[in-house]
Amino acid sequence: MRQFTLLIMMIFIFSCASTGMDRHGHDGFTQHYEESLFKITENGMFSVEMVLKGHELKTGVNSLDVIIHDKNDGDVTGAEITVTPWMPEMGHMVAEKPVVTEKGGGLYTVENIILTMSGHWALKIGIRDGVTEDEAVFDFPEIKVDKGHAHRMVRVPAASDLDLSTGRLSDNRVFHVSYSSKLDPVPLNKIHSWILTVTTEDGMPVEGADISIEGDMPEHGHGLPTQPEVTAAQVSGT
Repeated sequence: MRQFTLLIMMIFIFSCASTGMDRHGHDGFTQHYEESLFKITENGMFSVEMVLKGHELKTGVNSLDVIIHDKNDGDVTGAEITVTPWMPEMGHMVAEKPVVTEKGGGLYTVENIILTMSGHWALKIGIRDGVTEDEAVFDFPEIKVDKGHAHRMVRVPAASDLDLSTGRLSDNRVFHVSYSSKLDPVPLNKIHSWILTVTTEDGMPVEGADISIEGDMPEHGHGLPTQPEVTAAQVSGT
């Protein structure tokens, strides 16, 4: 049944320029597939039709198709397509990036869209076709818990013996790493800075190191909404 549905979609795509089917006009763009969610990108460069597998998004792993056309109603092929899920009220995205595969004729399949909890989600579709870039945001106010995924949503209480110290030795006991912040408590949903100090085990400063930072919420299964940027600095007293 899935193969049949995909075949019908491809017929719609490849016959856009030659058939006289009933279509919906949107500011010069055409909605080619009756059941799609339709958006024109913010700067009016492309149209985006989203076809949801199973007709809805849910918690857990999702997949969908997007059909991209330009202002001349032509298929957009060979474009760089990105899909970014996030929760607007909570300010975070997902830990794993969705995987986009071009199928031809302006059709792109998006897999591995992992929504970690119920609530308000949005999907940003970014399009880069040569030097032309634009994006469209699809809003999903109420994503519901999929019963088959519900067991993954059970929250585990934080361990009573968590180490909350601001400094510690690295796993191989080569470096000592500590951090400090002028903000106490650390704010939520705001960009802020920490000072990270790295020394050898015996306290000698480490300079010119390649530092990377990752963070996650173990109970929620997602990472940080942004990628921390590390800049070398000479800090008084360190």
